[in-house]
Amino acid sequence: MLKFKSINSIPTKFSESFLFFSFSDEKEVIKTFSEVEELLEINVPGRIKKSISKNNESQNLFYLDDGSLVLLQKCDKKEKLNSDTFRRSSASAIKKIISLKLKDVIVSIPKLDADSIHKNFTSLPAESRPCQEQAGSEYFLQSILEGLSLGSYKYTTYLSKNERTVPGISIFYPALKAAEINKIILLTNKITKHVFLARDLQNTPGSDLYPEALASKVKSLGKRNPKIKVRVLGFDEIRKRKMGGLEAVGKGSERKPRFIIMEYFGMDKKKSPYVIVGKGITFDSGGISIKPAADMWEMKGDMSGAATTIAVLLTAAELKLKVNLIGLVPAAENMPSGSSMRPGDIIRTASGKSIEIDNTDAEGRLILADALEYAVRYKPKVVIDLATLTGACVVALGQFASGLFTHEDELARNLVRASNLTGERTWRLPLWEDYHNLIKSDFADVKNVGGKWGGAITAACFLEKFVDKKYKWAHLDIAGPAFAEENISYTSKTMTGYGVRLLIQFLMDEIKDH
Repeated sequence: MLKFKSINSIPTKFSESFLFFSFSDEKEVIKTFSEVEELLEINVPGRIKKSISKNNESQNLFYLDDGSLVLLQKCDKKEKLNSDTFRRSSASAIKKIISLKLKDVIVSIPKLDADSIHKNFTSLPAESRPCQEQAGSEYFLQSILEGLSLGSYKYTTYLSKNERTVPGISIFYPALKAAEINKIILLTNKITKHVFLARDLQNTPGSDLYPEALASKVKSLGKRNPKIKVRVLGFDEIRKRKMGGLEAVGKGSERKPRFIIMEYFGMDKKKSPYVIVGKGITFDSGGISIKPAADMWEMKGDMSGAATTIAVLLTAAELKLKVNLIGLVPAAENMPSGSSMRPGDIIRTASGKSIEIDNTDAEGRLILADALEYAVRYKPKVVIDLATLTGACVVALGQFASGLFTHEDELARNLVRASNLTGERTWRLPLWEDYHNLIKSDFADVKNVGGKWGGAITAACFLEKFVDKKYKWAHLDIAGPAFAEENISYTSKTMTGYGVRLLIQFLMDEIKDH
């Protein structure tokens, strides 16, 4: 991870490199050049020794005659600025800085009027718009630090040589005092550290991260914070508790399933907790209904919901959030064998409901059914599940947003508001009764797939049948944003850890509101 420190002034004699932010129109670039001259007490045009890039590119890069390098990173136009604008532009900048193998960089962040930043959220519906307090100077800095940090991530565990140079970053931000900057640096580091953990878990090959290994990893992580309690149910216990969905999915593999329970109590245990449920398919071959070979390697990340759940629990504990939080991770490997579940099988879950198996590749909803039933024992305030559940959701929303399903309007608004602030976007989709009709079975209480259309919605409707009406519930289908390609600079070419920042922001907002 990047190491940040705050500085009170720009040194006039220096050997470091510099990163400055500008805006996209030419007048603003010229203005920023004059600000660079003023800050560095030099005449920039007169001292440029070598220019690396032209002014019409997103990055202006030039060396001064003393050998120091200045990078001018363009952002969007002022009227389009929001927290994610800076997150993305700073991620692009850090990728360039790392490619140049720079060791020390001073990042100068311009003063921005918090009112003007907040106005750029006004295009959003009022109920899902971040408030002024959320979108002020502090979060503006946090979003830049997040972009720098997240953009620097690379999964290197299996490289025999890792020659990447990760620079030290000094932050010059005159809008805030040093103590305030250091507080935001500490908060950002704690959050991004756990986003990296989620990404590492997602990127680990299924041969090394199978259900038992994941459970052992969580136990080890839990020991680092005395506020976290971890319990793991083995295969015999899963059978004893009649978790038929988890058993059916995992029984085809030599590596049997586990049910992981994480508990964090940041306040009186009598207070109803929030429960986060994460789909933990450590590798998904599709089972008997086997997937096409192309891109099947990505299915090591079919436990992305689990990775996010684990990271959120650990983040909440490290931040000492005043909230009670439970994490439930049903973990299984979906493999074809003589003992695998078959299309046409009928299984019974811990809730007592029976399920007709029409397609063994619709397995995530089966393990979530048992976890959603298990959540009832905590008498939760809210239950949120995350799952890379359907390709249909990616068809509907692409890789830029998760699908949000809930009957609770206030819960939906709060999740969408947090998503608009963090850039981990979500979009609400319906749970109409019409879709429930598509998963009716002639032989069981419900069928595990619907018809040809609306697959993300019928999957959510399936989950709803295992939700207790006593608690508020939301389902996030994260199949799109969990697997990024080249769409967003701070998540490109890697698993993303989607949902960690979103849910931590949601929980912090919930604490403030209550």
